[in-house]
Amino acid sequence: MPMFEFECPSCDHTFEELVRADETPACPTCGTSDIRKLLSAPSVRSSGSKSLPVLGSSCPPPSVQSCGPGCCRHN
Repeated sequence: MPMFEFECPSCDHTFEELVRADETPACPTCGTSDIRKLLSAPSVRSSGSKSLPVLGSSCPPPSVQSCGPGCCRHN
């Protein structure tokens, strides 16, 4: 089951949930199912001598100059 990030417009709570494609979770704070799925970067790990940085959130580290559309630093 994939993990998705959601935001509740009713209470502004952001949360992650393991869900199937046909499921819609409820907000754990207020209980509403009127939520929206957020676009988030995948979490990746690389092994070996040349390992890549671990990306676990939608905002990459400041050392990355251009993070593209949807990034928290994108204007």
